[in-house]
Amino acid sequence: MKFDIYDFFSELSKNKVKIRMDAGDPDIKPNDIIIDELIKNIRDLGYAPYKGLDELREVIAEYHKVDLDNVIITPGSKAAISSLILFSKKVNLISPYWSGYEFSANLFNKQISILNTELENSWEPNFSNIEKDTTLIINYPNNPTGKVITQKKIKELIDESLDKNLTIVSDEAYRDIVFDGFKFKLTDYILQNSVSIFSFSKTFSLPGLRLGYAVGDKQLIDKIGRFIKANITSVPKFSQRAAIKALEMWDSIADQVKDVYYKRLILFLNKVNNKKFVYVRPEGTFYVFLKLNGLSGTQLAYNLAKKGIGIFPGEAFGNEFENFIRISLTTKEENIPLAADLINETIDEMKS
Repeated sequence: MKFDIYDFFSELSKNKVKIRMDAGDPDIKPNDIIIDELIKNIRDLGYAPYKGLDELREVIAEYHKVDLDNVIITPGSKAAISSLILFSKKVNLISPYWSGYEFSANLFNKQISILNTELENSWEPNFSNIEKDTTLIINYPNNPTGKVITQKKIKELIDESLDKNLTIVSDEAYRDIVFDGFKFKLTDYILQNSVSIFSFSKTFSLPGLRLGYAVGDKQLIDKIGRFIKANITSVPKFSQRAAIKALEMWDSIADQVKDVYYKRLILFLNKVNNKKFVYVRPEGTFYVFLKLNGLSGTQLAYNLAKKGIGIFPGEAFGNEFENFIRISLTTKEENIPLAADLINETIDEMKS
């Protein structure tokens, strides 16, 4: 059964699915102080500088220990990543990967090269297999696997990037949601020909603001700036002022969010029938990527939609993952045992 993401969302809507564990849309309520700051500034609707407000960029520059020219505020992380794909000759993706990368590459008619990883090897990438002169998109902690990159692998990546003239685009949307390992910022290791991109959507539960930032090589930041000037003009001032307030509480909010998702992860893994799946326990994010024993993840997703549960089939992250599903732990804790029971039950029905 071939998966089409838009047909699937229509199916979820048609079935009026209540328990949404499909999309990565955080359900945790944003901090009231951030919302109050947003409301306070909502009437300031004039254009902002295309690179963003200096006061926000300065906070980010200090955090990453870079100059102001190495920072730009972006309309979400997706636009920043998409802009750098536009300026690339060829794009390297690590499979399994978030489908948005592929959508952008196809939109801009870019060649795609795939670096495969395997569940049996704990989704560990072998960076020595990367093609030369390409743009490599990395995503750690990883969506959908929850894999966290190690210090050893970072060194391997940087060595390969310098040897092979790679541009590294590091999608760090889940940077703060790490259970095992450390918070990875590419800027801690390399600035040359690389960029770190962060989203306010996941840590701060602000996806509707479409707010992010990029930090890195000035030439790459300038390319993102050209894209913003040509297509968006600027990010709203009220969003950026709310972001300043968010960053003042960054550590405490990040810790709270991480604890919530970790509790949900344990609740799900303790409830789901482990005999029905093979998986690597996530080290970060709020996702679980599970392999079914001989069943179609897409068929399971459609069957569960009829029962009021939304999950994502593995095919959304690469065609070779038709026997996988991705669970997004973005639902209330009381829904998780119910969802796990229905997943177990539906698998039994499909096997009978």
